[in-house]
This record gives sequence, C-alpha cells and structure tokens, in this order.
Amino acid sequence: MHIALKINVQVKDGTLVLTDSEGKTVTFSKDQTVQKKVSMITLGELCDLPKQQVATGFGFKTRKSYYDIRPAVLQGPPAALLPKRTGPHKPSKRTREVEVLILRMRFETELNMYEIADAVTQRGFPVSARLVGQVLTDYGLSQKNGCPPHPSQPASSPKRRAKSSTAPASRARASSPGTTSSMTSRPCSNGG
Repeated sequence: MHIALKINVQVKDGTLVLTDSEGKTVTFSKDQTVQKKVSMITLGELCDLPKQQVATGFGFKTRKSYYDIRPAVLQGPPAALLPKRTGPHKPSKRTREVEVLILRMRFETELNMYEIADAVTQRGFPVSARLVGQVLTDYGLSQKNGCPPHPSQPASSPKRRAKSSTAPASRARASSPGTTSSMTSRPCSNGG
C-alpha cells in the first residue's frame, strides 16, 4: 500500500496540529505526550530537517531530547513513552502518628533525639535522628542533643557525661590577632 501525504505540522501553545493539503486538521492536545513524541520521531526520520529544528518544533528544548526519545519510539515498549513520575517514589515516613509518638516521647522521657529515633524504630516506625530533630524543631522544642550512640555501645546503656576539670573540651581560634573568641562544646562520653 502506497500513501503519499503532504502534511503541515505545527505546534501552537503546546498543541500539535496536523493539516493536509485540503485544509483538514487533526489536533492533539498538549496532554497527548505520547502522540507528540511519536509524531516528532516520525517527522524527524522521514524529512531532512535538522533534528534541533524538529525537536523545538514539537516543544522540546534540545536536539538531545530527540535522540533520547528516538529509541523508545522505534524499539521500546509503549510504556517507555509515558511521562516518568517525578518526586518521591515512597510515602513519607513522617506521618501524623509518627509525629505524635515523637512528641509524646520527648515530653514523657529524658531521651535525646538519637534515643527517640531508636525507640520509635523499635516500635515499628523506621525513622532517623534527623527526622526526629526536624519534628521537634517544627514544634519549637529543643532536640536535647546528646552524642550519637557509639557503634560498640548498646543503645540501652546509661549515658554518663565526663566531667571537665578545668578547660572546655574545645576552643575555636580567632582568625585575626586583634580579636579573641571561644566556642565550647560538651564532651561525649560514648568512647568515640
């Protein structure tokens, strides 16, 4: 079967419009991304236009877009032409239930954010200390920053703070000789 067509191809405001020599038009909405990709590759393969011009004519920004889509149209399964989902692919671990559990532990115990994260995880909600810190900060609560548990220490062992005899554990040196400043940090007693 031999079919010869003379078709005018235009993209107006993201909408693909095909017009034949008699003035009949077929319009595809901008939501028809699969049709737009197939039409672009079909036109690109059958005419001598530069690939950059074909790609921009169909609303794509670069020639690379043409070559990225081409294998999916010519050799791939139909699903390869569907738009890819963007954003997170897993549900958030930060649910209302987890927030309530974190806040309750913060008020009812003396646990720091690392210990709260361990306790919440043991209850079946795998959360990180960072998520615990974010929840506490979002509710305007202190994080009770303790030292992260040392890998050799069990999480349930009591924490004791080493007492400093004279000087703070660390001091930051001033950057210029005319100024002095000092910063202190609490020492960790977890053996690390």
